[in-house]
Amino acid sequence: MNPEIVAIYIPVIGILVGGAIAIVAIVSDHKQKQEMIKNGIPIPEKRRRNVGGYSSLKFGALAIGVALGMIVGGFIENAEIFNDEETGFFASVFLFGGIALVLVSLYINKQMNNKNS
Repeated sequence: MNPEIVAIYIPVIGILVGGAIAIVAIVSDHKQKQEMIKNGIPIPEKRRRNVGGYSSLKFGALAIGVALGMIVGGFIENAEIFNDEETGFFASVFLFGGIALVLVSLYINKQMNNKNS
């Protein structure tokens, strides 16, 4: 089989399978709720995690971390530290993005502990 045709089919099949999984999950959840209503069982409300409005802070820190990672990755790529040009770029993006999320997580935990005290 022609490799170009296979390369086109891979994402198409992936999207179709992912969509099918999502549809099956939605339909089965709906059927489960219908059965609960028929049997008189109250449908439990979805629990929301209380992040206390920190989701925008997490997203902002991740964006800043990724931006810093891209800048540092550009310097590493131009300095030719690694054999592959992309290695330093992607490594620094993930490193700085992860560091940003860890720092925000520590900050949020500290704020939550101060509120509980």
